[in-house]
Amino acid sequence: MKVNKGNDSKEKTLYTGVGLVTPLIFNPSREELDRVLGIERDEDYEQKPEFEYVKDDAVVKVKRKNEEGEEFDEEIETKRLNVTVWVRETKTDEVFPISFTLYDIDDVSSTGKVKYVTQHGKSTYIDNEANLPDWFKFTPGKKKMALNYKIAKRGEASLLEFLAKWTNISPFDIESSLFVENSKKFWNGDMKELNNLISEFEDSSVMVQFGVRTKNIEQEDGTLETKEYQTISTKAFANEKYMKFFRNYVKKNFEGLLITSNNENFSTFDTKAKIGTDSMYELANFLNNIHGEYGENSFTTNTEIKEYDRSENPLNQEKSIVSSETDADY
Repeated sequence: MKVNKGNDSKEKTLYTGVGLVTPLIFNPSREELDRVLGIERDEDYEQKPEFEYVKDDAVVKVKRKNEEGEEFDEEIETKRLNVTVWVRETKTDEVFPISFTLYDIDDVSSTGKVKYVTQHGKSTYIDNEANLPDWFKFTPGKKKMALNYKIAKRGEASLLEFLAKWTNISPFDIESSLFVENSKKFWNGDMKELNNLISEFEDSSVMVQFGVRTKNIEQEDGTLETKEYQTISTKAFANEKYMKFFRNYVKKNFEGLLITSNNENFSTFDTKAKIGTDSMYELANFLNNIHGEYGENSFTTNTEIKEYDRSENPLNQEKSIVSSETDADY
């Protein structure tokens, strides 16, 4: 008889729910990442190749319409930039990466609308620049001042929203801008401008949604192995001040914020809700983008961050049902 000893290494804990994270570094080198993670290498350690954050010849699909109005996919070659920010989660004190993928092409929807983004990180799709609303082009309040805006590159709006919620950039401050000053350096992977924000906003956090993605990987013998991966959604972010309101709503099962829906596949939250004089628009919008009809695909929970419970994941429940129905009872 021979029994191989199992791997004693501890599996990495996965999390679901809403957490507060603080950025530590953007696009680090391997040596910088080791310092962030507190990893000390042996002198004879052979360093791996550096991370490749830029790909000049990436292929991406874009939606087109022919003369008959029929939609089709066209593959084009363009530059791809991965912006990976390593963050520390407040409650768990653990470090995670959040990855944004940007393409050097205009962000155009399948219906042909173009996404515009302001210097403060607000974005909207519109059929024509002339139809951009005033709430987008000007500061709020009675004394309206014009904002800078531009056509967003694909994936850029998500990154700018993250930066806006983290820095809590004032919607009245036209002197501040989230647009990079040296676009050429940025698209070549130079994150100096973003990393310069770290020390200035080291005490600021942003609300993010943790989830778990399940993937079946085919093995050499043809069998499928199920892998689970930590995700942090880039669909929506919220300013840290809304965390106290979120915790309060969790205790009340979201009474006063959740709009009853007969569709069990998604939830709708009231963007007009208030607590006292505080508008819950940003919190409701965050939750709608995560749990709404076009929300996050990964499994997650509408709770404060907690350790992932595999039994809560419907995919695992389905497997258990199938297994119990097909396994022989010996």
